Amino acid sequence: MAETWKQWQGQPVNETFHLRECLGGSEQSAVYLADSTGGDPQEVAIKLVPEDSPNAARQVSSWRRAATVSHPNLTRIFETGHCQIGGAKLLYAVMEYAPENLSQVISDRPLTESEASEMLKPALEALAYLHARGLVHGRVKAANIMASGDQIKLSTDGLRRTGEPISDPGAYDPPENMSSPAADAWSLGMTLVEVLSQRLPAWDRNAPGDPVVPETLPAPLLDVARHCLLRDPKLRWTTADIANRLNPRIAVRQSQPVRRRDSPMRSRYLIPAVILLLALTGFVSLKLFNHVPKPSTEPSQATEKLSAKRLTESQQAGSAAPTSVKKQTTPGETPSSSGTFQRSAATSSVEPLTVPSTRAAGRGVIHQVLPNVPPQARATIQGTVRVGIRVSVDPSGSVTDATIDSPGPSRYFANLALQAARQWKFAPARGAPSVRTLRFKFSQNGTEASAQ
Repeated sequence: MAETWKQWQGQPVNETFHLRECLGGSEQSAVYLADSTGGDPQEVAIKLVPEDSPNAARQVSSWRRAATVSHPNLTRIFETGHCQIGGAKLLYAVMEYAPENLSQVISDRPLTESEASEMLKPALEALAYLHARGLVHGRVKAANIMASGDQIKLSTDGLRRTGEPISDPGAYDPPENMSSPAADAWSLGMTLVEVLSQRLPAWDRNAPGDPVVPETLPAPLLDVARHCLLRDPKLRWTTADIANRLNPRIAVRQSQPVRRRDSPMRSRYLIPAVILLLALTGFVSLKLFNHVPKPSTEPSQATEKLSAKRLTESQQAGSAAPTSVKKQTTPGETPSSSGTFQRSAATSSVEPLTVPSTRAAGRGVIHQVLPNVPPQARATIQGTVRVGIRVSVDPSGSVTDATIDSPGPSRYFANLALQAARQWKFAPARGAPSVRTLRFKFSQNGTEASAQ
């Protein structure tokens, strides 16, 4: 089935969505970047699962659960249903699109202590929200900690109920075979070690003993990792335990040895599972944050019909789904030059409008538009970020199509450049349409652009 996934690029889903790039897939499922048709097209992610897949029923249950939750740090599912492509009967879910995830960051470098600590807060809040409702995330790992603009979000397409069995356990799953908040804590601990060291801790699922946590991890993150990775789930820290340990206003012991069964520390610290998610904020240094949609506080309907208008509203409501183009900024959230994202409680939407520039952009350019880069995002740039956008220009000089030719190191800045390029205007020319390449240069001092 894996080869078939790519062949479906460009196909419609129920005449409502247009599949674009296949972002990844397996024998059982695939995820595409897609556009909604009609009205004002928006980018979304669509997951496809064969109707006859062994995991189809479980996947549908997870989607239904996800449709009932609403939290600013959880991705939203807008619509689910059945479709048919190329004779294959499929189940689909339309979800928020997040252009980057934490695994993309740690493949290049580990997170710093401040990055990991700063990014743990939204992750812990999301996990605590789920645990309070009898749900568990079940798949806490770097690839499922995503950036939607400058909003940290956990994926929701695999939610489980507490007590459900864990089938086919993976590298991030605990030694027990039952889903629980403690299991999420274990996965969070594994992820925390990975983002700080670029490798998972060594351990043998079939042998006694806890995973080996590197002594080089900074405190209190070392303390958190150790207490998340206890074989006995009853001894692991909760999200509240982790939150308390990370709160500098609370006096706590530094990097203590793992507590024994009779240790009284259980009630002092909260949330191992969220600490790593906060670490995701750290991957802002990869320049992937700059959008903060206000999340809705009301649960969405699993079968709610998604129109283009609905998608736009959900972005403005904090869904951050199709945010690869639409970027927002939260006042008080300031990514530092080291890649740390300092967050405040207040949030507001800032429409990612491009702004005209009077700077010479090249011969034949009548109207040049530069991306509107918020100061918080610009501060994360180290050196110069170069992006190339290929545009098709009709004889009247209008841009009819734009694609990313060279994205540079950050998909976020590439998307800003793409939005700006669509608004350029060139001098009318006789003959057939032409193709030009626009070069954007982002730095802390400003943005330059030229046409070739």
